[in-house]
Amino acid sequence: MVISKLKSKLINFAWKLLTYAPGLKDTIYRFYAWRIFEIVPKFKDYIYKIYDKFWYIELIIENKDFDLKKVQINKYDVKINRLRYILNQSDSVMTNLEKNDKDWEKAEIVGDITKKDEYILLKKHFVDKENWHEIQEYSRLVKKLSNNQRVGDCSNEFEFKRLLDQLDQGFHNPELLNNIERVKVGINKSGKYVLISGLFVIAILMLLEIDNVDVEVVIRHPQWKSFSTEFLKFQSIHGELYQPLIHPDLSFKSSYTDERFLIIRENLTIEPGSLLDIGANLGYFCHKFEDLGFDCYAVEIRPSNVHFMKKLRDIEGKTFKIINKSIFDLREKLEFDVILAFNIFHHFLREKELYEKLIDFLNRIKVHTMYFQPHDPREAIMKNAYINFNNEQFVNFIISNSCLNNFELVNKQTDGRTRPIYRIFE
Repeated sequence: MVISKLKSKLINFAWKLLTYAPGLKDTIYRFYAWRIFEIVPKFKDYIYKIYDKFWYIELIIENKDFDLKKVQINKYDVKINRLRYILNQSDSVMTNLEKNDKDWEKAEIVGDITKKDEYILLKKHFVDKENWHEIQEYSRLVKKLSNNQRVGDCSNEFEFKRLLDQLDQGFHNPELLNNIERVKVGINKSGKYVLISGLFVIAILMLLEIDNVDVEVVIRHPQWKSFSTEFLKFQSIHGELYQPLIHPDLSFKSSYTDERFLIIRENLTIEPGSLLDIGANLGYFCHKFEDLGFDCYAVEIRPSNVHFMKKLRDIEGKTFKIINKSIFDLREKLEFDVILAFNIFHHFLREKELYEKLIDFLNRIKVHTMYFQPHDPREAIMKNAYINFNNEQFVNFIISNSCLNNFELVNKQTDGRTRPIYRIFE
């Protein structure tokens, strides 16, 4: 997605002119196609085409209501296994990173924490029960201090000994670790965490087999800052997310948790195979199921969602396939071990044409198990629907028009909503 500075200026100039018509400005800025559809359904195809082609304009428009500092947080917890990069300490390194993003490449290194002197020192002391002064790595770290190099937050041997005494206490009472050494991180251009300080605390948590750690983000690469601003602005315009977010630094309000994934994982009856997520949104389920060994396919019709889904997939190093089209136009692959259909099929009940396309799709697809979450039939959006099923009617409709023959209720509600999950199977 590339747009010239001139076009950007013209768009913002036109937007500023709307300041003199605040009502119109607010209507355009908060424009949601589905509201228009309720009034003039025939406009649907045209509005979708226009929005899908020019959705990025809303990212260019300056919006005083959007304040990144109010959305983005700097203190939160992350999985320790995300800390694979360690800052290569040098004089004024943080200042250099602030001034020149090229210095990131020289400053950050891929680090196996278990091979660092700090980790080995703690392992020999706490696991192998060796005395601090008898450990080779202790002597090496003290030598660094004598050469005017910092070790953790220490600048001399006296401070280092005091730190080790505190770590002795922290190993037996991990709550004390928060007061010993702050875990500070940066985020590089590809969204990877770079450990800046707190290596001793991380090492102890690893030895204690604790998976998460509280971190403070103190610097972000300019490219990551640009992407996260773009993403958070887009999401603030469109409101609450329909899924949890995979990357911890892209925090945004969502009533959804990992609950649905955990429910399905506990009720999986199939070894890792192929999985289709219909209406994948930002790809959350493909991220999670790829970790379980599934070959995942994400079908998503909205180009805006696909834009961010691709970036998030690449940031996390995933390989699942993304198909930007209507599920009814799917031709690449029609046979799957598992299909996820969460809060999506009811959209196709609202019009006769879509209802018939859904029947055709269900007849064409071959699947062993479908995890299905229906809508609440009392929702206002279904008021004038072509047809509106209750939960079991919807499940039986799927069975009547597919290769599936049986079903079971897996969970009555998730994330505090009265939307059950069914397993429909052969």
